Amino acid sequence: MADFKGDKFNSDQAAGLRSLLGLGQAGFQVITVMSGQQGAGKTAATANLAVALARGGRDVLIIDQSHKGQGAAAALGLTPRHDVMDVLAGRCTLDALILTGPDNVQVLPIGGGFSRLGRLSERDQEWLAQSFTQLQCGVDVVLVDMEEATDPDALPLGLAASEIMVVLPPGNTAITQAYTLVKRLSQNFGKRQFRLLLNRIESPEQAQAVAHNFSQTAERYLGVSVDYLGYVPLDERLDRANRLRTSVVDAFPVAKSTSQFRKLADGLLRWPQPASLGNVGGFMQRVIEGGRLMESCRRG
Repeated sequence: MADFKGDKFNSDQAAGLRSLLGLGQAGFQVITVMSGQQGAGKTAATANLAVALARGGRDVLIIDQSHKGQGAAAALGLTPRHDVMDVLAGRCTLDALILTGPDNVQVLPIGGGFSRLGRLSERDQEWLAQSFTQLQCGVDVVLVDMEEATDPDALPLGLAASEIMVVLPPGNTAITQAYTLVKRLSQNFGKRQFRLLLNRIESPEQAQAVAHNFSQTAERYLGVSVDYLGYVPLDERLDRANRLRTSVVDAFPVAKSTSQFRKLADGLLRWPQPASLGNVGGFMQRVIEGGRLMESCRRG
């Protein structure tokens, strides 16, 4: 059986997986939001960044891979009634999964993580891939809210092909775990560029120091580029908005964190437009294909 743990990931398998990454025309952005530990604030950051992007004129879709919609869907006050398994069972259509949140942010709860897609039968995978291709979902930014502390060895290849944003709170343990996450994504999937979002930061000086040290260490020892996106400050109003299951951008327009999320969204809009799969359907089809090959390698 293939060993996907740490440095033991087979280089030939990695090369084969990366061959799936043939990219099409320039188009929408896909940003996979990850963290190295539980409680890093990744989901709240994803939800608030989505609302700030929507306020900036982008059409945003969040793909919430948490169990029972406890990720970004819950953070925006939404309650999923179905997931992808319900679609396969014929209990609802794929369109019916999509929820509309504040500022017309759309949320697609897939229910239980992308790893489930790779374990479906080949027939179900093909049908689901075609369904996503036909999905009428005009968006230009996709934020993928990964489960907390996702095992990077199990990341579907389509997500590894996207921009990866690492959410990092302060503390030595958090820094060590985030570094390990970047290392394994680099080694297993050939990732060479990451975005860093610092969370719960007390001052701009603290943010600059942490970002500089993390980026320099990753570049020196891993040979990767870590671009500092910005930081989210410690803010009681952000915590209050989280408890209210809403975005701080909507609930408290003059909060410190609201100002920062707007700056973060403005910065993201200036990222170079990547080559992409052209639409949500094409991207999800590639994720399903990657999941299928990953499962095949695991069983091999």
